Amino acid sequence: MKNIFWDYEGEKYAFRDKHATISVITFKKDKLSAQDDYIKEVEQAYSIVWLKRLRSCCVQEWERIKTELNATFNNRGHNVALECLQFGGNHEFWEDFPNDRYEFLAYFKKCYAFAIKTIGYKQTDKNIICAIIVTEPHRRNLFVYYLPITNSWQRKVLSKKRSKKGSRLQLRNFADEPVYSKHYSDERPLLCHTEFWKQRGGETSYSELQERFYTEISERYGAECGESHSRLKYTVPEQANKFCRYNGDDDDVLPPTKGIWV
Repeated sequence: MKNIFWDYEGEKYAFRDKHATISVITFKKDKLSAQDDYIKEVEQAYSIVWLKRLRSCCVQEWERIKTELNATFNNRGHNVALECLQFGGNHEFWEDFPNDRYEFLAYFKKCYAFAIKTIGYKQTDKNIICAIIVTEPHRRNLFVYYLPITNSWQRKVLSKKRSKKGSRLQLRNFADEPVYSKHYSDERPLLCHTEFWKQRGGETSYSELQERFYTEISERYGAECGESHSRLKYTVPEQANKFCRYNGDDDDVLPPTKGIWV
């Protein structure tokens, strides 16, 4: 059911859908301690429930998990070291939600189980630092902090050719496409944001994440699926069919990039 709100500027009623949300937040290694500060703040200010308690500080837990899983991490300044899967919803979603703390807890436990199945190392919680439910006056969220560790990844295959600077160029096949080699290791997995999401769909990984969350969890709670505005190449087939997307449509055209630095 759609909720009604008053549009003061247009002086008319309009409809707003209920949306449950899922998003991925990334952190560099030098930002891990800031998450400890945030957790301390919400513990003091709001009602919280731990689904997986933080054993110590985020930095120590990050080091412990990385060591226990024997994960390789390329410690460059810009590399992602930690991620957070955030579950929430808009005002309309929570307004229609049963006003019962056990219902809230049951919902977020389902979200946590979904997180373990989706981002958990070999579908376990071994790479998860902590999971915390934060209830504020007008919103509720589940934060699942984890290391993006994968036991399968790809690497560039280098050719004998070299660039003008002397660096070896990547090998290309007969269709002039770059060649990669596949790697797999349970003994020495890789802590890498890029490869982690490549194994979950690559360019369509976030779209697939949202689509799966909707079909497996939020749809059962009356949430609406938001309209897809992503580029066609970043859209999974289910979304393309649902919103009548097609090759060459308006959403398949890249926006102007003047003034944008990449």
